[in-house]
Amino acid sequence: MKHNINSQRMRRIISLSFVALFQFSAAPVCADHDRLRNEVLQFHSFLQNRPKVSSELRNNPQLVNSKRYLDNHDDLENFLKRHPRVKQEIVTHPSRVFGTYYRENHARWRQH
Repeated sequence: MKHNINSQRMRRIISLSFVALFQFSAAPVCADHDRLRNEVLQFHSFLQNRPKVSSELRNNPQLVNSKRYLDNHDDLENFLKRHPRVKQEIVTHPSRVFGTYYRENHARWRQH
């Protein structure tokens, strides 16, 4: 009987631990996504004053990895140094960065 009660307690503790782990791990992911979204929106503002750079990056996102290109665009290089996740997002998901993904007010962002 005592073994059965201890097993039930242990299962309950494990279940509650998983619930707590899920709740606390979801918040940082959402905050991290919001931070990246804000940085990408800053990048959009940055590009508004640089239409040529915007067009070139849209056509060839890999330019953010070109030392030669960045040497000719110090302001872009400095921005990407301050926002390395934006640079990574440009390379891995250019359609998100240059599309409407970060501009739209997705329901998942409002839920958190």
